[in-house]
Amino acid sequence: MCEWQAPGHDRLRGSIVVLISVFLISIAHAQQQPCGRDEELRAGNEADTLRSWDALYKSYELYRQCDDGDIAEGYSESVVRILVDHWSTLPRLATLARRDARFRRFVVNHVDPTVNCDDLEKIRINANTQCPQHLGALCADLAKEADDALKDCPWLGTR
Repeated sequence: MCEWQAPGHDRLRGSIVVLISVFLISIAHAQQQPCGRDEELRAGNEADTLRSWDALYKSYELYRQCDDGDIAEGYSESVVRILVDHWSTLPRLATLARRDARFRRFVVNHVDPTVNCDDLEKIRINANTQCPQHLGALCADLAKEADDALKDCPWLGTR
């Protein structure tokens, strides 16, 4: 069965697709707020001082648009301190991460080469040997990020 289509139908459909794409991109861009000067100062003052998943999540919600440069390094320090010093709270991270996949990505991505190599090694070991039940995927991601970051450590060849 052959359907008749008006001339230019494919061109019209292509134009509609382009318009929808531009619209969706502009919405996504509008939702991504720039980091204002006041936010930058507040985020910078707290980024490396957060010692619980709830405090980190609250800061992330307020200042995620500021996650760059020194502030990003501060967040990395907080993530690593919580993982190293409070490993037993990993289930709380998992709860927050299930609610907000972007926060999960934020945490995992902050296990990076800007932090102390000994701490990265502790995270790798904990993720591989002390993973709470039912958190295997999260532990695997943390172990992988720690392994990747450890490649930049000067003593890697001695471990």
